[in-house]
Amino acid sequence: MSEGQVQSSAPDGRDTDGFEAADVPEAPVAPSAPPEYWLRVHGYPPVPLHSFPYDLTKEIVYYNDFYDPYVGRLSSDPRAHLHVGDVLIYYADGGAVIYAVATVAGEVEGPFPDVRRGRTWVVPIKREALIRTVTKAPHAVSLEPPSGWHFLRAVRDFTYIRLPAEDGAYLVDQIRSRASARE
Repeated sequence: MSEGQVQSSAPDGRDTDGFEAADVPEAPVAPSAPPEYWLRVHGYPPVPLHSFPYDLTKEIVYYNDFYDPYVGRLSSDPRAHLHVGDVLIYYADGGAVIYAVATVAGEVEGPFPDVRRGRTWVVPIKREALIRTVTKAPHAVSLEPPSGWHFLRAVRDFTYIRLPAEDGAYLVDQIRSRASARE
């Protein structure tokens, strides 16, 4: 150790060789977990069909009721649940169909004050697949999720439902197989 350096250690007891944490550049942080799948529940698919939300560039979170089938009700802060890379699967309860897939493309923004709803958040998303004709969308009753847990048990009570990974991948495949390749 040279004369200008001071022996120091990190809080966990590791020797830092006289360098402060700010002196060492941080390594890029890789995602710590695979993306999660979320079922996003809507009341009805847009009618008439030409009003379908073709862009799907942002998700406005105002009914912030999150649910996990293994844990139960989750905290209401979307920042705790929706992360970059997570997959949103859009479900219209009125028609009982899944009709779109989007990926969270940025950090959750907000909360923002809202006169009608109290608070809202904005989640940047990127549309991955969309079924433009409701009659081509897979009906929820005919779906057989691999885990055996069917999301229909929770759609009337929650807006965001965390799905088991195998169920999320299955539902994404169901939508992509019916979505139009034309854009």
